[in-house]
Amino acid sequence: MDAEYVRSLLPWRHPFHMIDRLLECVPHETITTIKQVTGDDAMRLGPATEAQQLPSALILEGMGQSASLLYQLSYGRLQRSRVPLLGFLKATLHGPARPGDAITYVVRAVKMTSTMGLFEATANVGGAPIAEAELALGVTVAQPQTAGERS
Repeated sequence: MDAEYVRSLLPWRHPFHMIDRLLECVPHETITTIKQVTGDDAMRLGPATEAQQLPSALILEGMGQSASLLYQLSYGRLQRSRVPLLGFLKATLHGPARPGDAITYVVRAVKMTSTMGLFEATANVGGAPIAEAELALGVTVAQPQTAGERS
């Protein structure tokens, strides 16, 4: 699948775009994606003795984006009026990702319907797990704001 098509399915842009390639997808079941960590990603410096690393929240974000991509490759592109709401039920971090690492995200649908999904996800670097999570996704219709709600 073309990388530009994959990017077009996700509303996130740099520096919050956490998927570079789609490796494999079995609609309604599983997806495997990759994020190549570079020095241009939103990094933070640890103490002077530590190298830069990708913030753990962005590793979890990559899992969520992969779940959103699995949903859309299963049920079709989300229309602009539909909003995906992602949440983490449980997450465990085992290690960092640094520039030069390739993070492989594997997301499995535990249960998925046209309006929601429950997922199990892992993030691996070099075959070693760096994070695991249980995620939930809900899709809702965006409600137009009234004049009184706008600021």
